[in-house]
Amino acid sequence: MENLVNFNELLNKMPWWDGMSIADFGSGSGIFTIEMAKRLNPGSHILAIDVLEKPLMFLFENAKRNNVAHIITTKVCDLENKTLGSSFQESFDIVTIINVLFQIKNKGGIIKEVRRVLKTNGFLVVVDWEIYKIPLNDKLYPVKQDDLIKIIESFGLTLKEKIKLSNTHFGMIFIKS
Repeated sequence: MENLVNFNELLNKMPWWDGMSIADFGSGSGIFTIEMAKRLNPGSHILAIDVLEKPLMFLFENAKRNNVAHIITTKVCDLENKTLGSSFQESFDIVTIINVLFQIKNKGGIIKEVRRVLKTNGFLVVVDWEIYKIPLNDKLYPVKQDDLIKIIESFGLTLKEKIKLSNTHFGMIFIKS
């Protein structure tokens, strides 16, 4: 998988167990979603969430080609402004936010939703652009890694590990206690 990000490094650091449930916030066309699905153990499930329907349709077709469609479901939702709904309260073992937060103005809103849907002792996995490497655009909202840690920790999640993924991207794993 050729990307700006070393996803294998991140995937190797993530916890994996039978029957786990993952929410992939801002999954887009699902490059990372598919790679996670390939590593999942029996009985596991991924909910791929994006604000746009078309990328999720592409994701599902790609999941079929990779023989992982049976463990992935999709949902259209604007997580910056809405919740997934009350039925998702504390229902995920892992929430991933991969290359999304730099596009989100209200980072606190999305992290609040992470905290709500994440089980106690669940993990948040974040990947985002190093602020000094991001392409310039007035519709982007990059944040320094240390400032992002403060935002996330203010919602009761604790930094477990920082991961250097490339010259352009960082990764972090948090735990909800």
